[in-house]
Amino acid sequence: MQFDFIVIGSGLAGLTSALTLKDFGQVLLISKKKLPDTATNLAQGGIAAVVGEGDSFESHIQDTLVAGCFHNDKKAVEYLVRNAPSAIDWLVLQGVKFEMMKGKFSPTREAAHSFPRILHASDFTGREIEKVLVEKVKKEQNITIWENCFAFELLVKNNRCYGVRVEKNQQIVDCSSRVTVLATGGLGQLYQWTTNPVVATGDGLAMAARAGAKLADLEFIQFHPTALKNGQSPLFLLSEALRGEGARLIDKDGERFMEKYDPRGELAPRDIVARAIDKEQKNPPAGGSVFLDIRHRGNAYLIKRFPNIGKELTKRGYNLACDLIPVTPAAHYSCGGIKTDLYGRTSVKNLFAFGEVAATGVHGANRLASNSLLEAVVFPMRLKEIIHDERVPPSLKFVSRSTSTQSNVRFGGQACLFANSCHPLSNNIRKKLQHLMWEKVGIVRTGKGLESALRQIDSLEKELGSVEGINKELAELKNMILAGKLITQAAIQRKKSLGAHYIV
Repeated sequence: MQFDFIVIGSGLAGLTSALTLKDFGQVLLISKKKLPDTATNLAQGGIAAVVGEGDSFESHIQDTLVAGCFHNDKKAVEYLVRNAPSAIDWLVLQGVKFEMMKGKFSPTREAAHSFPRILHASDFTGREIEKVLVEKVKKEQNITIWENCFAFELLVKNNRCYGVRVEKNQQIVDCSSRVTVLATGGLGQLYQWTTNPVVATGDGLAMAARAGAKLADLEFIQFHPTALKNGQSPLFLLSEALRGEGARLIDKDGERFMEKYDPRGELAPRDIVARAIDKEQKNPPAGGSVFLDIRHRGNAYLIKRFPNIGKELTKRGYNLACDLIPVTPAAHYSCGGIKTDLYGRTSVKNLFAFGEVAATGVHGANRLASNSLLEAVVFPMRLKEIIHDERVPPSLKFVSRSTSTQSNVRFGGQACLFANSCHPLSNNIRKKLQHLMWEKVGIVRTGKGLESALRQIDSLEKELGSVEGINKELAELKNMILAGKLITQAAIQRKKSLGAHYIV
């Protein structure tokens, strides 16, 4: 099948890409599950932008660089921050309703921000944005939507992308395109404990790696400090906005501890807070227990400011106004990914990447809170500036071809028979990988632990390689193993601690 543009992923970066490209031709939007099954839909805090009096671009830029340990690409940071207000205007134009007070935005503050600059829609900003943009793409005649489809492999020859191979309705379909956009999100499901949805398995990163695209900064995996500790992954996220509104972190004796680790206390950058909680959990006096306490703000305020978080906690047996909420760090965001320029172009011609799967250089070694939703709007919007510069690739014989599930499927450069069911080994291998990544490539790392992890990942790869055939579940697991190997290799190469990569 042939389209002008293919966008893989239906989070904010994918939706923005599709809505930008629809003015230039026919767009195919591919979603692994339903359109709203994304990390964007789970984002609580908000989107950062300089809109208030007293704030400045220079302050937002500096905060981003400090949080990223100055490992950031400063040009990318400056572009992001200076174009934030226009990105907000675009979202408002689409119909997104941010919290307002007396006709003006009512921003809040989050950790490592010098000013209140987090625009929010109650306490589930991502859900509001996702809902509005999903409604928009569904109404566009130039956008074709494929839900519950799995993108197996990019169709690449001589370093040029011609499209993508997709499983759709138990058929393998080759789709050609003038431009292919990867907006596949993150890879939190590589870890035993994560806030990421089940679709976040590193598929885009793995596809790009197999296609020969350049990657960057994979070792910088951000762990959100405050996920609800209830033993069920994905863990429910407790937004940084709670700490921005005065929530305290305390141990089992009711004592605050963050000032021992950083003078900014609970509003220190995420990597510092996550390591502090991890240490308190493993050492006395916490004895494994750390709590979030915002009871002092009172029930009336909490109901108004955090209605959705309050409802979700009530379902799980907690009351934000009355209870101490047990928290733990969890894998949350990949600061690195597929290396791109400031237009989203990768090292493979006609292939773009946006959002969490991309490494624009904005986040450096540790993402500043609420810059992720912003990045997922600002950079995809640049497609309109250069789309006419992208040459239409000549067709290849493998493009525009459909095959039945009984035929051979090329995956990872090899021909595989499509399997109708998942192999019983796959779930066991997945759990081994997740436990391994959490224990040895997690919040605190050691050189020996990383080397051991790499050997064990190689072993899991060989074990999975003995399984004949391929299908969505097996391909997803192979993507996870490849992504895990790439992250571990990157961590081994960085000998000193920096930001979210902490090695002892």
